[in-house]
Amino acid sequence: MFSIVFIFISLVLASDTFTGRVVDSYGNPIYGVNIEVLNSNSGSSTDSEGYFIIDNLPEDRFSIKISHIAYNPLFVEIDDISESPVFAMLESFIEADRIVVTGTKGNRHIKDTPMLTHVITNSDIKNASYAGVKEMLEIALPNVQMVASNHGDDRVKIQGLDNKYLTFLVDGDRVTGEYAGNIDFSMFNLSNVDKIEVVEGAMSTLYGSSAIGGVVNIITKKHKDPFWINLSILNDDPIVQSNSLNLGFNYNKINYNLDLVYKNSEGYDLTPQSNFSKTLDEYFDETIQHKLVYSFKDNHNIEFYYKDYNSSIDKYTQVFDQSTFSNVVVFDAPLNRYDDYMKKIKYNFLSSKSRLMKCSYIEEKYSKYYYYPYYNTSNYVEDGESFVQGDLKRKEFNLEFSYESKKHKRLLGLEFVKEDYSAYNIYDINNLLLHESIFGGVSQTKNNTKNSFYIHDQWNIKNNNQLAVGMRYTSDDEVLTSLSYLMKRPSGYNYRFSYSSGYRNPSIKELYYQWTDHTPHIYGNPDLKSTHNNYISISLDKRSHINDFSIDVYRNDIDNMISTEYDYPTLETGGLYYKNYDNVIINGVNVHYFRKITEKLNLRFVYNLTDASSSSSEILEGISKHSLRINLMHHILEKLNMIVNVKYSGEKFNFDQEEDHIGGTSVKKLDAYFISDVYFTVWFKTSAVKFGMKNIFDYKDSSRLGTFAPDVLNNYDPGRRFFIEYNFNFKGEK
Repeated sequence: MFSIVFIFISLVLASDTFTGRVVDSYGNPIYGVNIEVLNSNSGSSTDSEGYFIIDNLPEDRFSIKISHIAYNPLFVEIDDISESPVFAMLESFIEADRIVVTGTKGNRHIKDTPMLTHVITNSDIKNASYAGVKEMLEIALPNVQMVASNHGDDRVKIQGLDNKYLTFLVDGDRVTGEYAGNIDFSMFNLSNVDKIEVVEGAMSTLYGSSAIGGVVNIITKKHKDPFWINLSILNDDPIVQSNSLNLGFNYNKINYNLDLVYKNSEGYDLTPQSNFSKTLDEYFDETIQHKLVYSFKDNHNIEFYYKDYNSSIDKYTQVFDQSTFSNVVVFDAPLNRYDDYMKKIKYNFLSSKSRLMKCSYIEEKYSKYYYYPYYNTSNYVEDGESFVQGDLKRKEFNLEFSYESKKHKRLLGLEFVKEDYSAYNIYDINNLLLHESIFGGVSQTKNNTKNSFYIHDQWNIKNNNQLAVGMRYTSDDEVLTSLSYLMKRPSGYNYRFSYSSGYRNPSIKELYYQWTDHTPHIYGNPDLKSTHNNYISISLDKRSHINDFSIDVYRNDIDNMISTEYDYPTLETGGLYYKNYDNVIINGVNVHYFRKITEKLNLRFVYNLTDASSSSSEILEGISKHSLRINLMHHILEKLNMIVNVKYSGEKFNFDQEEDHIGGTSVKKLDAYFISDVYFTVWFKTSAVKFGMKNIFDYKDSSRLGTFAPDVLNNYDPGRRFFIEYNFNFKGEK
């Protein structure tokens, strides 16, 4: 019908107008294409069906420029305005946001990657207002489920699996985080993040142990300017006040980058009736990172990296008196929480356009200090400060060779990993040893060494379809395989099939932990088996800057999944025990949809269905079956954006220890909830100001699950609050 109307209008105006249509390479209309008549003031743009009309033509013969940010421009000579031609534009894939590296360990355009990859782009990060990576992940994965802790043991769940089954990378290198598999996301500076790539499903053939649920790769900015300064100040009270500074320079063959971050929070308490600590204690974090790259020539360089991260609990004012079941104020001073340092050296050698060698050595030490009351009822103030210290040292050496031909992209890799886990010792305020290590000796250390060989090959087969196969062999005789296939259709739709196997070795903590000074007691299990899984997914997607759609259906079969269970045979031996769980099956559906509704209005919709089952239902706690996120961005003015976020998390359940300590656990349901945010961004030449309101309907979860799990909530948001963020960016001219 619209076409008939358009033809009629064209005939009426044919005397002094020029009409046409713009489509993509598959014949689909392109909205918002600029049509410029060169050397004149005439022009137009396409409507939702790709049509345009230009009047006030300078002459019968003229030239036009057809342009769009997502396509290669066209320059056309027009000598007959009576015709209504159709112009086909080819997509431009030069944007860095559309280049992915995670799924294949090499630069591949997202359209050519057999593994379905979700990218949180630089534009997404610029337009969002979040303090950290953890919140940003919800843009691509609304089933990222936060499990907060007053001591900072932040966890996420992706497709029903938490941190210890996921692999987190920074620029392709693993982040150890913590001995328990948890990650303190405060150590990541979002202002220096260029993009985040997320590959869901088993990726152990490329990334080894713990990549059962997927891989999150945080890719930092690569500056090419002579010098730069980026400053960010965020006030999102009471959650966080964050200040970050990133600066650096390029001089001759040297690239240097300095990253400074300071975060602090006043804390808050959603369960004041609890006998335990606040929901979020007062704290502050400090991070300093140096990165130096020296380029010998265009074909090889060496990179030096150093990071020092420190997190402290500020004014830790409460401890729990076990004798009276009440809180007692004992401290009023900053106390260390985490220390983390990492040093890295990496060498890249490109022998030709098709051959690349990478060699890297990484050393990381992560220390955790956990403060808790050592019960001395005669004098809490002086003797209440007791702490537990544990150290995880990780050394990793990687050697990779990659080769590209017309049909193949091959990767060979060797990986050597050694982990040392120092014993926990408990000291009093005077640094006197109160209890020996959980391993039975004061200075005892457990270690773990894993070596691997892996290979990956991606074929470019008929019609530019892609087939990828991978294999990893480990020193403990693990053999892992992967197979992915990408089929492209002329319609623009892509079909992907993926199978992969994965594994996770039990951590030293899970094997040997024996902590009876903690309530409840925690017991390791030296007989734990490695976790294995088989992951299958089928997906359909179609990507453009106007429409971006994908649907992914998956099944994850997990054997010997490691978790804890409550067991109270007696009061003396009762507590948390590590064990293997069989027959864990997670089925799910992920739907991503982006639509450029108009030139000024964008819609993003993401939905996840996570359906988990097991013969041992306690392993499934904390999983929402339904979750979604809706993001609406409106360009009100050229320099003013408005963004509305809506997040929904469905109900889930948690297991709570019975108050009598005997008889196992009981199930507690956690209700579903909605949280909505609205904020504005005002852009200036070298800066931007973001401000708005989070949790505008003031949702608070004030539920309590019982005496021994009082702080387990479905959501940890403190309620409605105003926030403001200032960003300053300055770049030197080349």
